[in-house]
Amino acid sequence: MSEETAVAQGSPVRRRHLVSQLKRLRAQAKLSQNEVSKRMGWDPGKIIRIETGRFIRLNSADVSELCRLYGSTDELREDLVEIAKASRKQKPWWFQYQDVGVGAFYGLEHEAAKIQEYTVGLIPGLLQHQDYIEAMMGRGFVPDEAERTRRVEARRQRRANVLERAEPPRIWMILDESCLRCVIGGPGAMATQLDYLVALADRPSINLQVLPASVGMSRNYGFSLLTFDESDRALFVDVPPNGMFFEDQVDILEHEIAFDQLQASALSTAESRSFLQALFTDYKRQS
Repeated sequence: MSEETAVAQGSPVRRRHLVSQLKRLRAQAKLSQNEVSKRMGWDPGKIIRIETGRFIRLNSADVSELCRLYGSTDELREDLVEIAKASRKQKPWWFQYQDVGVGAFYGLEHEAAKIQEYTVGLIPGLLQHQDYIEAMMGRGFVPDEAERTRRVEARRQRRANVLERAEPPRIWMILDESCLRCVIGGPGAMATQLDYLVALADRPSINLQVLPASVGMSRNYGFSLLTFDESDRALFVDVPPNGMFFEDQVDILEHEIAFDQLQASALSTAESRSFLQALFTDYKRQS
């Protein structure tokens, strides 16, 4: 497990809070990363990994010493130390699937209160039906049968833990038409997938829009805007090999504007539902 993806362990939102507070305290103390490293006796890369969330298990003693160095209140120090301890103990559902590439996104997606996503090429992972997932895994890119089974199970767990919980996040998905035209598993599997999308579109927490090919592809990559609360947001860009996270407000604002433009160009939710229903009928006829 690499430090780059291990942020998924523990509660991602609480870990993000820990990181943001440590960064804020250092800035308030007017200490540079190099100064902190020297005073703590650390390699310079360690404080960088801590402040970018790229750590596996942050030692609670280190957090306590950082808080003392920064002049934090005892109350805040105790709170941050508890978060660090929890990050070493808690093992949420996605942790058991890290051997098949489940990384930080699953954890952050699980914690988000709102998810806005634009997808090209394939049905969004969160909305994939079991038959579609199995057909996709059977295309030969994952030759080991045991690994394929694990990947299918991880995606099923992901879907259940986000969509089927008592209070699911508010979801707004914009599907480029290419997602719906790329035939995975043959017309029968696609008919099942389209029928599933129509059913999901009826849920009050989910809004689906289709961006028709006639409008033209807005972006050649997919992206997700994750909102945790009013002041805490993250951007995930779906690029190989494992995607990239951005927290800079400039990047987030750029993609907020892009998402608004996509919404304006796409079919309405009602028109999109009719489009999905018609495509389901077409695939059903071919199967």
